Amino acid sequence: MENKLKVGITHGDANGISYELIIKLLFDNWICELCTPILYGSSKVAAYYRKVLDMENFSLNSIRTPAEANTKRANIIQCVDDNLKVEIGKETAESAFAATASLNSALQHLDKREIDIIIMTPQGEASFARAGNRGFPEYLAKTYNVPEIMTILVGENIKIGFVTESLPLREVPPLITAKNLGRKLQMLHGSLKIDFSITKPKIAVLALNPHPKTGNGGEEANAIIPAIERARQNGIMAVGPFPADHFFSDQLYENFDAVLAMYHDQGLIPFQSLPNGPGAAYVTGIPGVCAFPLDTPGWDIAGQGIANAQGLRDALYLATDVFNNRRENLQLLKNPLPHYDVANNSNESDLNVEQIEGVRDDI
Repeated sequence: MENKLKVGITHGDANGISYELIIKLLFDNWICELCTPILYGSSKVAAYYRKVLDMENFSLNSIRTPAEANTKRANIIQCVDDNLKVEIGKETAESAFAATASLNSALQHLDKREIDIIIMTPQGEASFARAGNRGFPEYLAKTYNVPEIMTILVGENIKIGFVTESLPLREVPPLITAKNLGRKLQMLHGSLKIDFSITKPKIAVLALNPHPKTGNGGEEANAIIPAIERARQNGIMAVGPFPADHFFSDQLYENFDAVLAMYHDQGLIPFQSLPNGPGAAYVTGIPGVCAFPLDTPGWDIAGQGIANAQGLRDALYLATDVFNNRRENLQLLKNPLPHYDVANNSNESDLNVEQIEGVRDDI
């Protein structure tokens, strides 16, 4: 296939499980039927882990630019010093620096459209903290100088977006305002339409507190409910707020296209507890598509050959789907065709208040 996507894969933290995940992903030839993989890392480090994992049949095609990539093989661009000292199971300043160097090289090629998507393998928070960031999403927001970003977790039958990202819990309540929630609902709504081709998304909004107050006082009454009502006026089918514990334990998420969580652990912990696979995530609000597995760097199991590469595969599938959907839907927006509901004599894009309340009643 001449039009296969070029997928940049960062090398993550070389002392963790990243190279094991990469080698396991690329070892099967099927990936080269789906895309053209390009690893941003070190040939020497890859060779080292090939021996550690006893996968001597694995090899990479060395290239200088994405244009040189062999579409039938896994490729590598040397962007990390081969003198990088590998200390399996230890997070070091050297490995953190190399992880960021790999990510930056991939981002540069993504910006120039020399590659189509990026899959990021696990690296430690220290690699982002060096530049004063609290994690990967904030790093991307500063890199692209964008005011709003959102991590979206994507599993087999659930998608979760966030109002706040990786913040200490004490910093969350002041950010739960109607204005902030309105922007995040708009961002999640737009992503569901463009990135997942969902025509009329239904979004569940979680409460901040375990026993939300709907009367006077509390973030639910003062911010979340007004934001939901304003979102409906703007054509977004938002329902809530739901107490997080009952929402997930009763599997109410199955009734919605996505969930908006207030903070990191409120969405991530239940997501990782779901039975159907590890899933993956990507960041919306930036120009390109960048996805990643939910694995930690795994320093405690590094080099043992037991790391599961399914999350990295899920990230690849997710990024590919988002890229293709986004490309197709943005093209359609340039030449829109009117949708007309003949039976109801109304435009399909119009949301009906009774429809929204019907969703609430069904739940």
